[in-house]
This record gives sequence, structure tokens and C-alpha cells, in this order.
Amino acid sequence: MVSVDALDILDDACFTKLISLIHALTGITIAKNRKSMVQGRLRKRVLALSLKSYEEYFEFVQIHDEERKPFIDLVTTNETYFFRTPRIWSHIESQTLPAWYQRNPGKVFSAWSAAASTGEEAHSLGILCQQFKDKNVSFNYEISASDISQRVVKVCREGVYQGRSIESFRNSMPETFSKYMLQNSDETFSVHPDVKRKMNFFEHNLFTSLKDKKTYDLILIRNVFIYFTSADQRKVLDLILPKLAADGILIIGESESLTGISSGLAKVENLIYRKDSR
Repeated sequence: MVSVDALDILDDACFTKLISLIHALTGITIAKNRKSMVQGRLRKRVLALSLKSYEEYFEFVQIHDEERKPFIDLVTTNETYFFRTPRIWSHIESQTLPAWYQRNPGKVFSAWSAAASTGEEAHSLGILCQQFKDKNVSFNYEISASDISQRVVKVCREGVYQGRSIESFRNSMPETFSKYMLQNSDETFSVHPDVKRKMNFFEHNLFTSLKDKKTYDLILIRNVFIYFTSADQRKVLDLILPKLAADGILIIGESESLTGISSGLAKVENLIYRKDSR
């Protein structure tokens, strides 16, 4: 039987090895002052595997490839909600979609939520696109959304939500909420099927290239750069920008900036960039 007391201590040497492994697998840089967070997230898993220490768990992850996905699920932060940062959604609704629609008659608007977490962002975009389609019948769209975590991709695919995220959406946008969110038999809500059928969710590590050859008219990569070093931000941008269509729009998170990164992007306004097609 595993001694719980043995898991009360995560020594510095093992912590350093764990955060190096996290960086190698995800690109995420964990600060040295987050040891208690890492320890807290791994503790139950170590116990469940009947291992005696965090050192043993580190070795276990190294040896067993199938443990890497549970490990990634535990150490990645997935916190989001519907229509986060209202002004970027206002920009998409009032400028991005109308301008694209006018320039591209008969084409399909394609977007990618590149760090989708539990899917509220991707579904927010889907709802905006469906609203636009309801007013412009010939408009068509498709949304891809990805995350490194197997667990949250499953949540994305289900499209069932409850709690604070739902309450915030319902209170701030009651008409939109009632039209595009359907209440289940309990306290959960599902995204409307008209939106769901336009969505594609998949696992993806931002430090690898997407296998498909398509490009996207809009890419959302929000609230993930803050976990990367400047060098790693550059690596991710180098992989993402070839997937952005000419004159396509890229949007980052409210605590992020591309200042100092030569990116081939022209700033439209804070957080919003257009691919420089020159």
C-alpha cells in the first residue's frame, strides 16, 4: 500500500525533471514557483497507479508512452468560457464576417480555434457564424478546433456545458443563448445541432504541423502564448502562419502580445492581426 505521507514532498530535483518533461511534451513553461500546483495535480494519479513517489511516476511516464496523455491532461490548464473578451467577438461579427462574405461569394468560410480547451471559444465562433448564416442564407462555414489534451477534446465533441460558463453566457446574451443552446433534462445545455454539424474537433500539439493542406480565413490562438517562452512563441507562429489564408485574421488573448516577434502580420487593433500579403 502506498504511503500518503511519501507524496507530501516533491523534491526540487524531481520537480525540475517533471517541468522539463512538460515542456518537452507540450511546450508549456512551468514557473519554478508552481511546484505545489504540479504536486497537487499529480498526487491522485500517483496513488491510482500504486507508485511510491513522484520520482517513480516520472520514470513511469518515461517508460510508458500511453501514460503521456493522462500526464498532459493533468498538467495543462483549461479554463475558458463563452464569448470571452467581448470586443473581439464584436469585431468578428461586425467586420470580419461581413468583409469576408463580400469578397468571397460562393466560398466556405474556414476557421481554426487552435487552443480550444473545453470548446466554449469554438462554439462561440460557431454561434456567431450561424447567426450570420441565418441572415445571409448563401453564407457557409466550417470550424476546426484542437487541443493537446485528450480529455478536453472529448468535452468539445460532446458540446454539453453547465455552471459558471453557461450562466455568464445566459445573463449577458439572453436572446442568443435561448436560440442556440438547448437545455437537456438536467442542468446542462447542449449547443444547437445546426452549429455542431459545422464543427470538427481533434487532438493537436501546437509544436507540430497540421497534416491537412487547407488554410484558414480566421485563426484563434488565445490565452496559450502566455505559457510559452519567446522562442517557443516564435516556433508556434512559424507553424501556424502558413495555415492562415492571404489576408486572413489571427486573434490572440487579452494578456498576450506579438510585440518583438517578426511575424508577417499587420496589426488591425489590439489582439487582432491580419496576414501581411505583401
